Amino acid sequence: MTLSTEIKDLYDQGRISTRQMLRFQFASGIYGFISRAEPFTYSGVEYKPFGLIEVSDIGGGTGTSADGGFTLTLAESQDDGLTPEVLTQIESQDYRDRPVTVMDAHFHPDTGALLQVEVVARGYLDVVEHQVDPERGYILVARCEGRQLDYSRKNGRYRTMTDQARRAPDDKFFQHAAKRGRVDIFWGRVAART
Repeated sequence: MTLSTEIKDLYDQGRISTRQMLRFQFASGIYGFISRAEPFTYSGVEYKPFGLIEVSDIGGGTGTSADGGFTLTLAESQDDGLTPEVLTQIESQDYRDRPVTVMDAHFHPDTGALLQVEVVARGYLDVVEHQVDPERGYILVARCEGRQLDYSRKNGRYRTMTDQARRAPDDKFFQHAAKRGRVDIFWGRVAART
């Protein structure tokens, strides 16, 4: 997404108000967080205030060197009610391979009106590590894999008659596909005797 001319001008003037937004899509629902003091609703999701989640640099590169991975770090904060007991509740969520989106919301510095939301990174939550830091206390580190994984994942699903009927109702190409088993063909060699 390209930034609008107005936002670019405000950046050049050093007057833009940009807030980071995080969107998690877990099995139990969609959760949103924004780095500001009050909640914000965007696309039907209420983004709750946060100031404690750190987002690493977003991995980059092109071709086979493309990374796209990033980490989210959340440390305990007694003042905000984030005790180690609260942080460990992440394990009650079905988070593995769930979508995570990192966005920048650009607001007008004078009116506070939303100008544009820019997607910075999309990925999948891979693992959540629990750590204890001597200075910061209990920490969750969520490692997210970039969307480039979509290009290398294999789908074990096979096309069926139902799929084909959606495209061409009279086409019977896959009529016997699901009924056949695996057959070993011995090209140029003798089959093993049993």
